[in-house]
Formats: sequence, C-alpha cells, structure tokens
Amino acid sequence: MTIIDEILKERPVGTDSNEKVCDFLLSKAIQAGYKTITLQFDCKRWTKDFSYIDLDGNQYELFPSPFSQPFEKTGDLEIVSTLEELQNKNITDKIVLLNGDLTQQPLQPKNFPFYYPDEHKTIIDLLEDKQPKAIIAITGKHPMCGLNPFPLFEDGNFLIPSAFANKTTGEKITGRKGLTKLKIASKTENSVGRQIIASKKSNGKGKIVVCAHMDSKYGTIGAIDNAAGIEVLFQILDNLKDYNGAYDIDFVPFNGEEYYGVIGQLEYLKHNGNEKSEIKLVINIDSPGHVASKTALSTYNFIDCKQTWLDTKISKNDYIEEGSQWYAGDHAMFAFQGVPCIAVTSSNLFETVLDLTHTSNDTIGNVDFDILKKTSDFLTELIKDYND
Repeated sequence: MTIIDEILKERPVGTDSNEKVCDFLLSKAIQAGYKTITLQFDCKRWTKDFSYIDLDGNQYELFPSPFSQPFEKTGDLEIVSTLEELQNKNITDKIVLLNGDLTQQPLQPKNFPFYYPDEHKTIIDLLEDKQPKAIIAITGKHPMCGLNPFPLFEDGNFLIPSAFANKTTGEKITGRKGLTKLKIASKTENSVGRQIIASKKSNGKGKIVVCAHMDSKYGTIGAIDNAAGIEVLFQILDNLKDYNGAYDIDFVPFNGEEYYGVIGQLEYLKHNGNEKSEIKLVINIDSPGHVASKTALSTYNFIDCKQTWLDTKISKNDYIEEGSQWYAGDHAMFAFQGVPCIAVTSSNLFETVLDLTHTSNDTIGNVDFDILKKTSDFLTELIKDYND
C-alpha cells in the first residue's frame, strides 16, 4: 500500500482528516528510525452551506469565501468595478458587488508573510476603512489553479462577510438597485493543527531540507497537489534511513501551504530560528508525477558550478528535465532568503496540471507511480552526492 492510499482525502489544516494524515505520516517516520518533532499550532476550520442573493424573489447561488464571516441580511446593492470607484463611492453599510478590474486575480491574505503586493493591500485597506455590510465578487478562471469561479478572498483575518459568483450570475445581478437579500452560510471554528519534522543527524556540515506540503484545499482530495509530493518525500525518507553523509536532513511535510496563514511553514521557520544559515539546500516537491509528464527541476540561488553539476545529472535521465522557475510553493520562502533551492514538479505544470489543482478533478487517475518512483530514486542519489 502506498502513502497516497492512506492520505488521499480532503485534508485542510485543522480538520479531523488532516489530523489522521499527521498521525499516519508521523508513524511512518518513527518506523523508519527518524527523530521526530511535532509543533502544535492554533488554526481555524471552515464549513459552508447553500448561499444566495435574492433578486425579485429569485435566488441565485453564490459561493461563500473560505473562512468568511456569516451574513443573512438585506442591504442596498452598490456595484464597484475599478479602484477609482472603490476610492470615491460611498459603500459604507451597503452590499458591494466587486467586478471588472478588481476581480481579475485573488487577493493575498492580509499581511501574508512572504508576498503581499501593494495593490492588494490598497484594495483591502479601502474595504476595511469603508466597511460595507458584505461583498460579492464576480470572478472567472483562477490564473494559477483550476477553480472557475475563484474566491477573491480567502482570509480568516478579513472580517467583512464575502462570497463569489461566476460571470453568468454577475450579469443577472449587475444593474440592480434597491434592497437586496443576501445569505452567506459560512462558519469558522477554532481548531489546532500540527507540523511534523522528521530529522536525521549526520556529520553536521549543514542541513538539507526535503519538503512537500501535506494539506489540501477544501473540496479536493489533492492527488497531484500534493499527495504525490508526499509519496515522493516518504520514498526518499525510506531510501535514506541509513544515510550517513555530510549533512543533517530534515524531512518536512508542510502543513499549511493551502491555508491562508501558512502556519505550519511559519512554525518550522520559528523552530529553526538562528539555524537558517545552516540550511545548504532545500528540495521542495509539489505536484509531481502527472501521467503525461516528465519531472521538471528548477533551481534558485545556484552558483554556476553547482548548476553544471545538476545539469550533468539531469542529462543522464530521460525522465528528468530542467523546468522554468515558479514561486507559488514552499521553496519560495527559502529562495527569497538566498538559500539554494530545487523545486520539483510535473513538466506540464503550467499547461495541464494547474488546471486540475484545487478542484474535484485532481484524482488518483492523473498520477503515474512509475514517475514518482524514478523521481524519488533520482533525488535520493542527488542528496547523497550533494556537496556545498
């Protein structure tokens, strides 16, 4: 039985299924002889139900934003399509429909620790300052996953109730005036989660971090994203259980990549503290093994001789290729600090895989286990041969 067989379930941070996955992965690391550390953290879990806007007695379905506050009231509907309109219109105590330029991409959560662009901060600050009753966002296809429509907000710290809808629903709402009834059936509860670390002390020349996020979004079992990555991580963990090379190794199934607060990642960084400079290489495995792909490796902060060494290894394997850089993954927080990183994914990430992620279509039929095995064997030898 593979690792995937045991963890292939909807498993957002803070849920019972996430806890069961943590238990299973922890037991596998202990069985392999690794020293394990468990970091507990506070988080939120989310549930939702049927939500709608009522127009002239007709109910049109809306989707609650993940972690939104609940709402069931009437209010005047105000349509806002541009930043200028958001700055100038009086939207206080109204139901605001956002569309157009304001809803082309999801907004980063408030004060996201690794990336919070000024234009997102401006929109969120204006909304919080003007205090509408609630927000409906009309969105389309997510630029970096398969969701269509996508939630404009996914942030438990953003307290204005919000929902989202597709463009068809948006056309029916746009132009309406007067009192409108809105129901957003959304509930958050306090919960706890865990960040697991499996460590092997070796000859102390520094540390290699091998990571892959274990959590999923709500509404998907996340086969490619990222049960496949956890499968590869634990195959490497098992391959290296007798490792005695130059570097200590941390195997980290990050618990929070799909959570608005990336809380497992922050707990790991806090745990490392002043040892950040000891990390000589990070290997992040995210969405590998698509049935129609090879494995793509992209590098960050690699000096020329190190890149040449890796290129030579890649050239000897027809199932591995050099990939384009991408930053929407757990390697980014290390890469931004200058740490050498390798990101491992499917070679058709941008053409095919992203359209599966975060959706119900991300199923086990998309996973090629032979590619996963070859990838784990390649990365195992890479770690054995690595010399900073």
